[in-house]
Amino acid sequence: MTGLAAAISAGTIGLLFVSLVVESVPVFKTEGVAFLWGTDWFAGEVYGALPMIYGSLIVTGLAVVMVLPFALGSAILTSEFLSGRVRLVVKAAMELLAGVPGILYGLMGIALLAVWVRDLFGLIDGNTLFTAGLLLAVMILPTVMTLAEDALRAVPGETRDTALSLGLTRMETVMQVVVPQALPGLAGAVFLGLGRAMGETIAVMLVIGGIDRIPQPWFDLFASGQNIPSKIGREAAEALGFDLQWSALIALGLVLFMMVMTLTTAGHFLLRKAR
Repeated sequence: MTGLAAAISAGTIGLLFVSLVVESVPVFKTEGVAFLWGTDWFAGEVYGALPMIYGSLIVTGLAVVMVLPFALGSAILTSEFLSGRVRLVVKAAMELLAGVPGILYGLMGIALLAVWVRDLFGLIDGNTLFTAGLLLAVMILPTVMTLAEDALRAVPGETRDTALSLGLTRMETVMQVVVPQALPGLAGAVFLGLGRAMGETIAVMLVIGGIDRIPQPWFDLFASGQNIPSKIGREAAEALGFDLQWSALIALGLVLFMMVMTLTTAGHFLLRKAR
């Protein structure tokens, strides 16, 4: 039964990939490989994916940079310094937060984060790439924290006892012995968090702004933008039945599929290596 379930799962993923490739063919025939680095997207005229790819990379990168200190710090505190009962309570709370629907985070982003970003930085509109990255950081914090805590707990207790018996302090043991041994698992936790962040649609769509362009200058994080999921979410309903526009959106989905699958596979590989 286990083999059958695995075969069904792998077959489903393979079928999805083949479907995305087949549906993407028309736009690649029309635009060529230039579809991937084109900067203009006008429905019915020209399709360029680069602004959306840029938005996905920038927003996801921002989320990771912002979440790493808090997620890893919380994981170390929970795993190494809290008592058993308190650790279980914190872990349970984080796992519950990881299951909160994305639309609720999106509503929080509209009501709180967008307003705070607008007022704090003196912007006309708080719907920006920075706001989307900040919201994604909040969303993936529980996921990265719980997986990182699991990776730290997987380090044998004998390792800690040996380090302490050699005269290392508790903090030195954690930072110089436990964390280096758990590094593959910590990296896996980050990659899996990246995979979730890169595929999030509704929450990002509500706060990113929705403009199909690369900011000028390109590093302006307080400009409105668009990432791949938000673009698909905005145009999928109206594009259904219009061959080339629909094919272009499916091609965006194919790009996103490859990005997320790469990150997720790397994350699972690193976590398995750590365990």
